[in-house]
Amino acid sequence: MNRLQLTASISMLVFGLTACGGGGEGDSANNTSVETPNKDTVATLPPTPAPLVAEKTMQDIVVNKNYDFSTSYTLPTNIDISQHTDKRAYIGFYTDWSINAAGDNMPNPASQLVLQTTDNGVFNNNLQIGKHQTQLLLVVLFTESQLSTITKLYDITPEQTLNYP
Repeated sequence: MNRLQLTASISMLVFGLTACGGGGEGDSANNTSVETPNKDTVATLPPTPAPLVAEKTMQDIVVNKNYDFSTSYTLPTNIDISQHTDKRAYIGFYTDWSINAAGDNMPNPASQLVLQTTDNGVFNNNLQIGKHQTQLLLVVLFTESQLSTITKLYDITPEQTLNYP
């Protein structure tokens, strides 16, 4: 049985290699053999070309004159933590976070927009926000150990000011 399989494999290999042809570049002029179609070959029609479609150019683009092409906007903040402390605190805004087992929002450090200290408990800065962003996480870290961290999740829109408290 193995001898039969070996013979069949070798003959298929030999016929496959000879069917490939030489493929030499200058040999096509000297090649006088003509392929005769097999009687089992089915004649196929050439494919019909696709209908022509007019190409679009930059002049064809129409945009509303009031369309805003910017990808970000300025979001004002008004954060006042002076009711908690008048000592130094760190205020951070994050675009990405996860929820831990206790249900607390844990910020992703790689998504930090700003982390700034405040000595008087007030943070009134503008943040540059991407238009795709719909939420921000505020995190306030106190240097006083008896005060616990404040986190607040904001749903944001371009017309809004972030206020705390």
